[in-house]
Amino acid sequence: MTENIKTTSLRARLLLWLLLPGLIMAFGLLAKNYLSVSEVANRIQDRLLVALAVTISEHAIKSSGDLLSRDIELLLEQFTRENTYYRVQGPDGAFVTGDFGLPRAAKDLVLQPGVPHFYNANYRNEDVRAVAMKYLVSDPSSNIHGWVTIDVSQTRRQRDTLIHDELMGSSTDYLVLMFISGVFAWIGVTHGLAPLQRLQQAIRRRSTDDLRPIRHVMPKEVTDVVMSLNALLARLESSITANQRFIADASHQLRTPLATVQAEAEWALRNTRNDEDREALERIVHQTRQTARLTSQLLNLARVSPEGRKASCYEKIDLLRVATNVTSEMLRSAARHNVDLGFEDQSEGLSCDIETGNEVLLHEALANLIDNAITYCPAGSVVTVRVIGSGAASGPMLEVEDNGPGIPEKDRDAVLERFVRLDSNNKQGSGLGLAIVKEVAEAHEAILSLEDGPNGSGLRVRIAFR
Repeated sequence: MTENIKTTSLRARLLLWLLLPGLIMAFGLLAKNYLSVSEVANRIQDRLLVALAVTISEHAIKSSGDLLSRDIELLLEQFTRENTYYRVQGPDGAFVTGDFGLPRAAKDLVLQPGVPHFYNANYRNEDVRAVAMKYLVSDPSSNIHGWVTIDVSQTRRQRDTLIHDELMGSSTDYLVLMFISGVFAWIGVTHGLAPLQRLQQAIRRRSTDDLRPIRHVMPKEVTDVVMSLNALLARLESSITANQRFIADASHQLRTPLATVQAEAEWALRNTRNDEDREALERIVHQTRQTARLTSQLLNLARVSPEGRKASCYEKIDLLRVATNVTSEMLRSAARHNVDLGFEDQSEGLSCDIETGNEVLLHEALANLIDNAITYCPAGSVVTVRVIGSGAASGPMLEVEDNGPGIPEKDRDAVLERFVRLDSNNKQGSGLGLAIVKEVAEAHEAILSLEDGPNGSGLRVRIAFR
């Protein structure tokens, strides 16, 4: 059963923790900048409103309540670039001049003489900033005497534009700063994670039977991980070695008593005259041979498995020479089973060398292929061992072909597993031959394939080396 493992990117997590505080600070600085610019803009506009209030009140008093002239209003608009509204009230609260409907400050507000009161309002569907203040009139030439109340309001378009422009400029600066910080953070994280990537590549390049300690120099933050991994590899190697030693020792120890039992049973079989004893002895001899073969196959499997291959030596091997020798050794077994075993050299002068091969493992694999063909093919069958030279884009190939019963296509993956036998009636096989061949092919990084034999009958086993 496959478990779903949630994976997270270490790079993404580091970038998040590096850039998130900067992003939060940028928003905080932007908010602070907004408040500062708003305060400065309000302060400037408030001072301007006070100056306008004094100017307008003096004009109203000197003109005995007349409105500002159109020239003065245009001058104010050009100077402030805002719409300006005002209202003047006499000491008794009577309306003197200006805009009667101008919004007032809070009703319960008591203005202190000469102290301006600022407030925000809405007039003619526009937001305005307003000031209300009392102004003392003591000019004997004026018909207004006492504390005059003046209200001046001004639209906030310029103020809002100033704040908007300032915020846009600050936002652009912060975005550029964040982008530059992100680029440097990405470069820094990539550089910081480089040792982990080198460690990953070093582990990925290892073969399945390479359990040597990792010797790469790593930062101290990763050194503990590498040490733990090396400790795990050491324990794993020790466990595998002990397991392989047990299998090898057990197989070796079983060979001697099995050989003794087989020899004694064969001697008794040759000398017995009782039919019942003969049948019993024949079964004993047959089972002893099968057990000896199984023991030998187990030992061979332990030798060619990834754990057992660690002690194997790999060097340049001539595949043609190995195949010729193994075929010659198997001729006697083929003759006993009445099987025609032949050899074909199709190298055509091309190289048959394997740059990194092990002759013992290759010998074992080919011997198993030939033995399987002899065992499972009926008498009179033809078995051919074939060597093909290296091509332009591939290495040499080894083939063992027969015209026997073959293996159905749906079962060809299954027979490569250990102890899998399709013919339950055939008691000679151990179910380990093709598993050994598979292990040897993997040890040489070769491609093992099972195909139909000649004319669609039988079986062709091919090992294509790189």
